Amino acid sequence: MGNTEFRASAIAWRCWRAVCVTSRCGTHALAGASLLLLAMSAQAQLYRWTDENGKVHYSDTVPPSANDRARRELRSDATVVRDTERALTAEEKRVAAQKSADSAKQREAQVERERKDRALIATYTDLKDFDRVRDRALSALDAEITALAERETTLNKTLAAAPPSAASGRPGDAARNASPLSVSARSELPALRDMLAAKRRDRADIAAIYASERARLATLLDAERPKTATPVAPPVAPTPRR
Repeated sequence: MGNTEFRASAIAWRCWRAVCVTSRCGTHALAGASLLLLAMSAQAQLYRWTDENGKVHYSDTVPPSANDRARRELRSDATVVRDTERALTAEEKRVAAQKSADSAKQREAQVERERKDRALIATYTDLKDFDRVRDRALSALDAEITALAERETTLNKTLAAAPPSAASGRPGDAARNASPLSVSARSELPALRDMLAAKRRDRADIAAIYASERARLATLLDAERPKTATPVAPPVAPTPRR
């Protein structure tokens, strides 16, 4: 008799004795014990688990030390109720969480890319239309950069035309000899140079974005072209003369 059968028989025996004591009727006790035996046999479950030494165990409850191990829950007829995988280690949990986060970022990037693709197709009918918009935007930035560069040149000329500072070598002579224009130019020049450098960086970044978007638009238009192309009828062969 196997472990499962032994446990079920023991349970049935205890149930039969309990029914005998309470009912005082042999026939009713036997019938009650039979029903209880069937019910308990149907619900009896086993757990198959492996310890740290690789040894397989069978028990009706999972010991606390095996809660984080892979196990299989069985019915009394040896059919499988469920399989439980072993618990992940701390490192495995960290790696799984990182993979999940990376997958989420990739999905978000894909959604954003698809949104931009739809916007490109909806905004521009062809590459010439895109080039006109790009050139207009870059021309406006170029005009701002040119104006700032000219202002920088003017301020540098103003400083160059100012008399040498501290000609006498005595303290305070530089401030007294400086003209109001040179003082103003000297105070304005650092901020203007920073602004000019920032505008040039913006212009380079925007030009790179336009180049990337133009390449993407070209790809999308090529993909759309077969869908919208008008089918051309094959040429009709001339009828031979008789």
